[in-house]
Amino acid sequence: MRTVGVDLASQPAKTAICTIEWAGGAANVEALGLGRLNGRILDDRELLAAMRLADKAAIDAPFGWPAPFIRAVASTDWPYPPGSERAQLERRTTDIVVYQRTTKLPLSVTTDRIAYCAMRCAALLTTLSAPRDGSGLAVEVYPDAALRCWLPELFVDNRQSYKTKSNLAARARREQLLHGLLSELGAGFVMSEQQRDDVTHSDDCLDALVCALLARAAALGETVAPDSPEHRDLAAIEGWIHLPRAGSIGRLLSPARGSDTAAFRGDEDSTGSLASAPSR
Repeated sequence: MRTVGVDLASQPAKTAICTIEWAGGAANVEALGLGRLNGRILDDRELLAAMRLADKAAIDAPFGWPAPFIRAVASTDWPYPPGSERAQLERRTTDIVVYQRTTKLPLSVTTDRIAYCAMRCAALLTTLSAPRDGSGLAVEVYPDAALRCWLPELFVDNRQSYKTKSNLAARARREQLLHGLLSELGAGFVMSEQQRDDVTHSDDCLDALVCALLARAAALGETVAPDSPEHRDLAAIEGWIHLPRAGSIGRLLSPARGSDTAAFRGDEDSTGSLASAPSR
């Protein structure tokens, strides 16, 4: 199986990508790049080419906008009177679910600059014919929240953010998080020393690596699906952030059920376990 993780930004220079090959109980980080990959700028064409070669891709970017916001901006008359509550226009259902499960609140796609990234993502998803709920080739992820699910012991207090730029403490934090991930993954997971240095020195590279791991988790049915008809309907419109199941980081090197290209389908059987279907 090949998974691709994309830490998407509005511009290629801040976009990072990671490709991992999985086979025989082992995995190898095949490529990792920020701004460029193998000398090529990470523009939309390059990202599409990389994702089309993957069995599953994970993108750190909103896949949609809040349904009430979509209805409001499509209306000829603004449906909310002065003084009315606007929170439902700012956050998607999946944002609230992520906050409830991890205490990490995603950025608002309607009020924050991440909207620029979301517009770029929308063009990529349309070109790939990828559903917003993650049931196709691409799945929406949030690396910061995923790390809290996989490495909860490293988020028990208010520690230095790994996102801070040009900061020795932030670099040490990224090194700590990388060490935690590699310890859970085990000796079968291989990264070069240069790739480890890249992750330590760039939060974008760390996020791209986590995205590629989450793509594997989604392909194995190790991410959490919308758990109600209402959430499934909203996920098709707003997108759905696929958080990893607790402990799943240690199961990523396990062979996929059925075949090594099984992918998350987005529903659960009567026992609560995730069903799977071919990724493409």
